[in-house]
Amino acid sequence: MTSSGLNTGADAPAGTGKKSLIRRLVGEPLLQFMVLGAMIFAAHAAVTPAVPKEKLIEVTPEVRQSIVDAFKSTHEGREPGADEYRKLVDVWILNEITFREALAQGLDKGDEMIRDRIVHKMRLLIFNGVEVKEPTRAELEAWYEKRRAQYDVPETISFISVPFTGPNAEAEARQTLEQILAGEESEETQNRALIFGERPRKSLEPSFGTPFVETLVALPQGEWRVVQSKDGWNVVRLDAYAAGHPTDLDEVSAQVALAWKDERRRILGIAATKDLGNAYVIRRNEP
Repeated sequence: MTSSGLNTGADAPAGTGKKSLIRRLVGEPLLQFMVLGAMIFAAHAAVTPAVPKEKLIEVTPEVRQSIVDAFKSTHEGREPGADEYRKLVDVWILNEITFREALAQGLDKGDEMIRDRIVHKMRLLIFNGVEVKEPTRAELEAWYEKRRAQYDVPETISFISVPFTGPNAEAEARQTLEQILAGEESEETQNRALIFGERPRKSLEPSFGTPFVETLVALPQGEWRVVQSKDGWNVVRLDAYAAGHPTDLDEVSAQVALAWKDERRRILGIAATKDLGNAYVIRRNEP
């Protein structure tokens, strides 16, 4: 006889408690999440096999920082813009592909070269292996017209300038002019004089300003004058001026053909390097 009609569990069938515990665990949301995550990870691993280290090119945070630091060191601390950064990363990836291919071909053997030299050695092999045909006349003309400014003969100016800045710059310049005209300029004035020989006009305008250059070229040659520049006043003497003129393609056809072929070789060499990159897994890891 029992003391009550309740089932205390003592007479429950063996294993009933374990099944009840398993059912409770399976019902836990955290466990469900963990099981689902494990399934996703297993599926990802099945379709994404491990990449050998030598075939993985990864733009790590350290690489990104070194790219930015290198740019800032040559641009007065300025951060690269989005387009500039993307191009810098592309260049780094191309260099890394070239470096890996150089190592694969054993170009580092027997030569204690630094990385840049190894990359350069491999790049020469790639670029020298590119076949570049002779350009047609139409190709040369189209290429030349886009770069005519590089071949046209520029205006050139030769002059001497004694610069003055500060609140009294104009007065000091005019006083110095009087001394020069009287042949009584000081040694200090002679030492301060800057000589510009056959300088292209366009190279002078950013430093002195367009009005200064326009006034300068209109001066009589060999005469000292006072002329205002964008940063102050100058005692100047125009010594020579040569007008520029356009250059006909036939005058520089051989030079233009070489430049065309060099650019074409560079384009094809970069394309060949990118083709080599197909053998690698590239992870940019953009932030």
